[in-house]
Order: sequence, then structure tokens, then C-alpha cells
Amino acid sequence: MNQLNTTSLEDTLQRMINQLGQLLKVDWCLLYSFRSYGLFSDSLIYQKLTHLKSSKVPINLALLEKTIKKIDGIEIISSVKNHQSFRKPKTQEEQQIKAAYQQTNIGASLLVPLTLKQELIGVLGLYHCCFSYHWREEEMQIAAMVAEQIVLAISQAQAYQQVRDLARQETLINKITAAIRSSLDPQMIFTAITHELGNGLKVDGCALSLWTKKDQFVQCVGLYDRQKGNINPFPQSIVPIVDNPVLQKLLHTLKPVILENMDHHPEMNQFDLPLREEAQALLIVPLIVDEEIIGSISLRQIACPRHWLSSEISLAQGVASQAAIAVQQARLYEKMKQQAEQLRHSEQQVKQLNQYLTESVLKRFLPPSIVNKVATGELSLDLTPEPRLVTILFTDLVGFTLLANQLGTQGVATLLNEYLEAMTVAVFQSGGTVDKFIGDAVVALFGAPEDLTPPEQVHRAIAVARGMHHQLDSLNEQWQSQGLVQTPVQFRCGIHQGMAVVGMFGGGQRSDYTAIGPAVNIAARLQEVAESDMILVSETVAKFLTPQEITPIQSLQLKGIQEEILMFSVKIN
Repeated sequence: MNQLNTTSLEDTLQRMINQLGQLLKVDWCLLYSFRSYGLFSDSLIYQKLTHLKSSKVPINLALLEKTIKKIDGIEIISSVKNHQSFRKPKTQEEQQIKAAYQQTNIGASLLVPLTLKQELIGVLGLYHCCFSYHWREEEMQIAAMVAEQIVLAISQAQAYQQVRDLARQETLINKITAAIRSSLDPQMIFTAITHELGNGLKVDGCALSLWTKKDQFVQCVGLYDRQKGNINPFPQSIVPIVDNPVLQKLLHTLKPVILENMDHHPEMNQFDLPLREEAQALLIVPLIVDEEIIGSISLRQIACPRHWLSSEISLAQGVASQAAIAVQQARLYEKMKQQAEQLRHSEQQVKQLNQYLTESVLKRFLPPSIVNKVATGELSLDLTPEPRLVTILFTDLVGFTLLANQLGTQGVATLLNEYLEAMTVAVFQSGGTVDKFIGDAVVALFGAPEDLTPPEQVHRAIAVARGMHHQLDSLNEQWQSQGLVQTPVQFRCGIHQGMAVVGMFGGGQRSDYTAIGPAVNIAARLQEVAESDMILVSETVAKFLTPQEITPIQSLQLKGIQEEILMFSVKIN
């Protein structure tokens, strides 16, 4: 089950009910789910071959499904004809179930509940047709054991799918965040958001529109079509907001509008953009700032209905949050540009605007003290890539994938945001440069872009590593008091000093300040082999530390590194 996917889970469950049906020699064995997981068909069925013909026992699956009801425990019917609820059905549900039993010619049945985390998720039904049957105790035990195995298989598949969904969400959010950080051009940002989200969820179309309850029409600012790619110029809305039922529902609830089959919601099927084709499924999430809607992202499926998974809805909401931030930044940037043009003849005011724009870029990876020096002209930075001697620090959380699975999407987002913010503070407090975040990993540089001597680079890097550890101790106390984690979260750290090419890498549309080269790879490998709560450094770094601070570790042949690296553990306190 370690590599369960949609197909293999359905195959596994089908084999289970086939084996159960054959073992107990029933006519039909039905696995029915009360909720759709997106992992297997809602119903799976075993049918016994008749002894007289090679064809299967004729069965209407829709009718057989109607025999299923929500139950607290195993329900046994040895004789449908003599069963009390069928002789005098009291409720409409009992009447419908009786009719289903009669139309399918069922004589006896055994229903077993499927329970996951104290929630009834489905029912396993076994049926004999035409005649009564006395269910033996061992048959009920076998059915109950198979039901437990089915629930276990579903649970394992869910866990595996959640990890995959989380990884996909993290990757997509990182892409969109990087697009927002790397550009001040609103159009480029909005195009990136619709393209990445539409392509990531494999929908037929994705549109980003700006509007408020005071506007008459929506303003489309980003449009992705699966067949045509990104579309520009954008079409104009043709349906007023007050006449659009979907947007009115967004305004009323401030929550996503989820429409899986538009045939069931004809009152919602109106179009606000002329280029859109008629959709069979829609997911619309609001962009919210200060509890007010400033726009929406709509995802549409054209050819067929679609069940929107909770992970997909959560992902769309996360992207909408990023998009709302991008809209605010874009509006602020446009306002600043207009002010700069209006105040073109005022040197001091233009200087202040330039200072703001410079700070907004540099503060992504430099501590405030250096950003202020650059903005005020005290320090000049050349960010052109060049070889430099730098010290590189790598950290990441131990067992993050398992932790993410336990916490769920919302919990891991809260934990990760608080963790990365605290680690950034630790880097900036010692004058380091934040290179990048890679999921839960943090990469920091010392000696670029600010010049530092080799010993000073090392001392700052060690101070940051120790500071990160102390910050994590404080976070663990907070998380445990909140009930977010049960056991303290641990991290590991690798530090190496060497030559690397450092500067702004990318193109005119997108670039990032980073370091590349073998020295970076060595630091990463040191972090990978470090134990929990260990600061592991190379010999190059250790030579600048006192003997009391370090403990030699057996040298290793690190993955991807030709020569053996002498390693030392550094005391945290």
C-alpha cells in the first residue's frame, strides 16, 4: 500500500469483495461509499456466475444501492419475506428499501458498516437472491474482518493522497509566491497566477477577475484556457454583478461556490465573459481583504461534471489569498508610480519613492540594516553574478512529510509560516542573507552581497544556527501549548565555506538572488547526513572555531561529492 494510487486502490478493493463473495458463496457483494474520495468508484460489486449460464446474475446496480442505509452495527436479514420492517414499513425510507429488495428479488442480506475515525463512510452488503438464508457466526466474523481491511486500505490511500496533495500545493504556492516576489508588473503576476493554478489543477479554464459589491461589472485581469493558453487582451464582462447569481452568493457567504454539475443548478448557469464556453462544473473562490471581496478566481470544467476535492478547494483558496496580496501590492505599486510621475520635479520625494521600491525588493533576502544602507546610499551593491568566497547554511525540519500528514493542510500551513518567519528573524539578526526557502528548508548566505572576512562569515553562520535552535525551542513550547504538535519538532543544519557564483540569476521578467556551485552542494549534503538537532560543519568551517566548540565526526563520502569531507559537530549552546 506504500505506492497506492487511484487505480491500484480500486483494484485492491475489487479483489477483496470478489474474494469475500466467492468465499461466502453469495450472489452479490456490494461495497458502497457514502462520500466520494476521488480514489475509487462510489460502488464496487461482485456478482456470482450462475451454474446454468456463463452470463452473470442480472442486476440493476442503482436498485441494489437503494437497499443500503446508514447503520450503527451489523444488520442481519435472514428472510426478507418475514422481516418485520418489510411486513409493515413505517417510513418512506423503509418503503423504498422494501421496494428495492422486491425488485432485485433478494431473499437474505448481511450489511456491515465501514467506519473510519468514528465516522460511517460506507456499507459492505452481502446478498442471497430468491431464498432465505441463515447467516452463520463465522460468516459475520469474516465479513467484519474484510470490512476492517477495506477501511484500512482506504485510510492508507487517503494518507498517501494527502501527502501528494500537500506536496503539489506547496510546489504550486511556491511558484506563485516566487512570481509575485520576482516582478512588480501586475499583468505578469496575474497571468502567472491563472496559468499555474489552471495548469496545476488541470482544469479547462481559469479566470482572475477584480470587482467589489459597488462595481457594475467584473474586470478580468488574468485568463487561462487549457486549449489556447494565456489569453490577452481580456474580454469584458457582459452580465452585471447584481444579476450574477454566483457572484451574489460569494458576496453573501464569503466562501467558495462549488458546483459539480451545472445540470443540477440551471439557475447558476450564467456567463460574465463572452469568451467562456458553457461549463459543466465550476469552482469560484473569493479574494478577500479586510473581510471585503475585491475579486474572485473561477475554475471551470467544460466537457463533463467534476467532483472538486477538498484538497483542490483548499489549494484554490490558498492561491486566492496570495492573489489578494498581489492585488494590494500591484495597486500600491501603481499608486507609487503615479505619485512619482506627479512629483517628478521634487527630487526629495522621488528619492523617497525609489527608496521604497528598492527596499521592497531587497528586504526579501537582506536584513533591514543593510537594506537601509542601500536605500540611503551608504552602501552600493553590485548584484551581477560573480565568484565569491561565502559560507552557506542549510537547515530543514526532521520528518516533515510525516508531520505534514498528521497536521493536515491548515495545520502544516500555520506551523510552516511561523517557523519560516522565526528562522528569517534569526538570519537577519546576525546579518545573514536569506537565499531561498525550499518547502521547510532554509538556505542562508554569509559574505554576499555584504563583504565579510572568512572568520566573520563562520561566526555569523554558527550564531544563526544556534539562534534558529533557540527560536525553534520557543516555537515548540507555543505549538505544544496550542495542541498543534505532541512532540517537539526538530531540525538539522549543515554549514560549509567555499567558492560559489553569487548574484541575481534569471531574466528580465523574473530573477532571484542566489548562489550556485559545489560549495552549495556540500552544505546541502552535510545537512542531509546531520542527526536531529545537530549542527554539522566541514573542516573548512571548523578551523575558525575553538576545540571546545567542536567534536570530530567520522568522514563520509557525501552523495554527489568526489572527495571525502571531514565533518565536525558544533555545540548548540
